This record gives sequence, C-alpha cells and structure tokens, in this order.
Amino acid sequence: MVAETIAMVLDDAGYAAHPTVTYRDAKRAFHELPELALLVIHADTPGERRGRMLLQAALRERPSTGMVVISSRLPEDLEPFPRTAVFLEKPFDRAQLLEAVERARASRAYA
Repeated sequence: MVAETIAMVLDDAGYAAHPTVTYRDAKRAFHELPELALLVIHADTPGERRGRMLLQAALRERPSTGMVVISSRLPEDLEPFPRTAVFLEKPFDRAQLLEAVERARASRAYA
C-alpha cells in the first residue's frame, strides 16, 4: 500500500510513477524502463531486505539515476549508503516526499 500511495502522490504531482512492491518486480522494472530517471526505494523492501541490492545495481548500471532512499533507520545504518542519494526518514508527509524527489532530480542534473 505504501508503494501505491507514493505513486499516487507522484502521479498527482505530474510524474510518471511505476510502483513495485517486491525486489523482483523492482529489478524487472528497472531493467525494462531505460528512461527511468529516478528511484524512490525503501532501503529494505518489505519481507525481502534486498532494497540495498537494487540501490547498488542502479549505481553500477545507471549511475546518473536519481535516488530517494526511504527508511526509518539512519543512513549510517544502511551502509553502504549511496552518497548521491537523498535520504527520506519515515514517517514523512507529501511535502517531504516531493521535496526529496526534487532534491534527487537536482542532484542528478549535476551528476
């Protein structure tokens, strides 16, 4: 439900969101969407704890992809935390999500 809610907020703000719930679906979408410019990812995909693997794959395969990393843990607890990613601590509201997305998009422009 969190992925769908985030996607709804992003869609309402004019972004084209492609929500996924599992690590496998996220990895597939990442490879099927070469135009993907930004990832909003939970540091530990619920039930799988492989969110960081997707982050590392994105850094390796498409280093210019913007990233917002969501977690209730601190970035230093998510090592290795991508230095180009924007951290968004849970809980967060709509404004905080959109601000994090804008910061990630801006950092991508300078990558």
